[in-house]
Amino acid sequence: MRTRAAAVGTVILLAGLSGCSSSSDGETAAATSSGAAVCASADDLRGSLAALGDVQVVQQGTDALDQAWTTVQDDWARFADDARAQHADEVDGVQADVGAVQAAVDTARADPNAGTLGTLASEVRTFLQHAGALVDEVRATC
Repeated sequence: MRTRAAAVGTVILLAGLSGCSSSSDGETAAATSSGAAVCASADDLRGSLAALGDVQVVQQGTDALDQAWTTVQDDWARFADDARAQHADEVDGVQADVGAVQAAVDTARADPNAGTLGTLASEVRTFLQHAGALVDEVRATC
């Protein structure tokens, strides 16, 4: 009988506590939702980064690079929006890499030669390293 009374008392106490924290339940749900969004967008970006890293421009041509880069840009934009609240400085740093890759893509497209393609490869490598590190950091919280 005492055990049952203690259990009922515990349930009433927990119900009362959860009633007091109902305003934060919405905040918790929003944080969980945004956390789920950033985790999902991190997974999408990880996949598109891998695909970009696998492009062999000489064998597959610049169209394969363009397609992979377009996918990365879309996934990056979504991920950056989702991650900015918690990782603003890192997102801004990788965004600068995005700009450098885009400039190198434009230059290589206008004048494809060993120098411009080498610069493009270097910028892509830097972007892949920095973006990958940021995705790893975000995924560690998922």
